[in-house]
Amino acid sequence: MMYYFLWPFFSILLIVLQNTVADIVFASSMTLEISMIVVVYAGFRLSLIKGTASALILGFMFDCISGSILGLFTFIYVLIFLFSSFVAARLVTEKMHFIAFFTLVCALLEGVIVVLFYNLIYGFDVASGIPIAFLPQVLIVALLAPAFFYIMRRVEVFFYGKPAQSPERTGTGRIPAET
Repeated sequence: MMYYFLWPFFSILLIVLQNTVADIVFASSMTLEISMIVVVYAGFRLSLIKGTASALILGFMFDCISGSILGLFTFIYVLIFLFSSFVAARLVTEKMHFIAFFTLVCALLEGVIVVLFYNLIYGFDVASGIPIAFLPQVLIVALLAPAFFYIMRRVEVFFYGKPAQSPERTGTGRIPAET
């Protein structure tokens, strides 16, 4: 229960941290979306209710702090969480190269949705800036994802004595081992 009360504060801290690091390292030329990695991690490791609540809160806080259209990143983060959860229920998601590739796909999906939204709703042609700012941002997030997953597994071992198990999901096609 305490999880749901602390998550908004954690979300604010995470988004402020990622914006501050991006401003310092990249001189405000691109953003560093650690929050995207957190959403993918939630999709791989959290239950549907906890993960959806986390994605909603994180997306809403990102919308509020970043000054984007309210609800855009909330929608995107919930969509990416559901996609991650769907993939985690069907594939083995423990390999670091898979984590990097999947995060790359999710970051590209986010970028496509943002570009389409701004183009369809406002008529802005933001596609011209994609090679300069967007592609390096996506690559950096994809390369940081395995490190984040590794750190989170270490945190799980510290708090629980072993890595937390992914929630059991039905419909995975796995046959349970006989005891």
